[in-house]
Amino acid sequence: MSMEKGWLEKQRQHERVKDILKIVFYPIDGTGAQEILKDDYRDTTVEQLASRKSGIPALNAMTEDISKGGLSIITDKPLAMGQLVIIDLYLPEMPSPVKLLSEVRNIDTHVKGAATYKAGVKILSVSKSDLKKIENRIYELKFEK
Repeated sequence: MSMEKGWLEKQRQHERVKDILKIVFYPIDGTGAQEILKDDYRDTTVEQLASRKSGIPALNAMTEDISKGGLSIITDKPLAMGQLVIIDLYLPEMPSPVKLLSEVRNIDTHVKGAATYKAGVKILSVSKSDLKKIENRIYELKFEK
């Protein structure tokens, strides 16, 4: 099966903009993911995300692009398709990070070096105020010029 260029773009619901931002993420293992998915993840609160990441090692990475519905991350740790990830997204001039519950939807190994990986993640849960911060950032990037 051949894939035409841009096939993933046709599946996206929200426009992505290039943006390099710091993130700290917490990959959730299979048992933790099952526990989260028992609940309605759309109702997951920031407090619940914070309690779920206790004991999980924090990993640093950066974004390549962002949208209202997801982001691309560049990391030195491989992620698995379908893996749940809690993300702290650091937006410029914001005192605290945006908290996201996300799912790995696509992966690309060995990008820009032998030990670098790229993953596209879909946002599953985010507070309304944090989503507004992401929307404002996208608006700034699109219309700053």
